[in-house]
Amino acid sequence: SPSALQYFGSVPKSLFSLFKLMNGDTSVVEPIAHYIGGQLLFAGFMVVSNWAILAILTSVVSDNMISSSAKANQEDEAKLKDDLYNHRVRRLQALFHEIDQDDSGQISTTEWRGMLEDRGLHNELLDATGLSERDLDDYFECLASDSHHQIAQAKRAPPPPGSLEMEKKLDYNTFIETLKDEGQPVDKRCVLHLTSQLRFLESRVAEIAENTTF
Repeated sequence: SPSALQYFGSVPKSLFSLFKLMNGDTSVVEPIAHYIGGQLLFAGFMVVSNWAILAILTSVVSDNMISSSAKANQEDEAKLKDDLYNHRVRRLQALFHEIDQDDSGQISTTEWRGMLEDRGLHNELLDATGLSERDLDDYFECLASDSHHQIAQAKRAPPPPGSLEMEKKLDYNTFIETLKDEGQPVDKRCVLHLTSQLRFLESRVAEIAENTTF
């Protein structure tokens, strides 16, 4: 009919009529609503288009809910991690203060070995850090500095000879701070920091070697 051709006489007209139909203008289907084929056609179109819109809205809402839930879980995990770390800090500070007789903020090799040999302190240290004794020794060897080297550096003099074993000292505040990143994966930035530190140490060693006379 002429009225049907007015709304569906070409592809652009049909698309615009369908757009109007999706926005609630049912007048575009009146010219062919009296035919069974037209009724089935537009009923099917409305069902499919509404389902498509519902699916899009559902996916958007679901994605936002998943993102919000993941963000909330990350915040809860971060808060729990901070609470556990603060609890660990209090336990370790109390433990190290008990060992640090001179209140220097450092634990010597002798004090460290004595702490590990004491069964109660040993178990408390392992439980507070969540590490094994081997891991703790690794931390001590990596973080502790040679006390003779510290004296030599302060006085710009060579370390005293005759020492069979260097007495090392561990700054336990540095040790506690380092434990915060325990178990974290190494990323590229960490490797770059390490490379930078190695270059600095290499330049310092070269400078000392040039200034040293034999």
